[in-house]
Amino acid sequence: MLEIMKASAGSGKTYRLARKYISLLLKSKDRYAYRHILAVTFTNKATAEMKDRILQHLYGIWKALPSSEDYVGKLMEKLHGDGTDMSVEQLRERSGEALTMILHDYSNFRVETIDSFFQSVLRSLARELGQSSKLQVDLKDGELLELAVD
Repeated sequence: MLEIMKASAGSGKTYRLARKYISLLLKSKDRYAYRHILAVTFTNKATAEMKDRILQHLYGIWKALPSSEDYVGKLMEKLHGDGTDMSVEQLRERSGEALTMILHDYSNFRVETIDSFFQSVLRSLARELGQSSKLQVDLKDGELLELAVD
């Protein structure tokens, strides 16, 4: 499934993407669902913020922190809207399991920038073609600057 969110800065994209990520993660019966979910953002800052939010919300849901109660309500609405019947206790249990799995296998927790995503695609393609996977992306800044000035 591919879902694209387009909105201006400060409109809550990171919040919505984190909630979507968590709902996909928790409604799956697969313990390794995080390995099959990819979230792509524009900046390293947004990537770090989204990862942090996902982990914080999973912890808050799991430990029933008061700061997460509003989030739990919205998440339950989303899950029920998607046809997933789950109690709050099950939601909390799955959140703890998901958080534990992600933290023990953090390298497969894929929230990344567009450029790092494409670099991983290029490395995989090079490997498939029998080429060296030690690719280095080199931008010709001078040409880009010249083009921008022109």
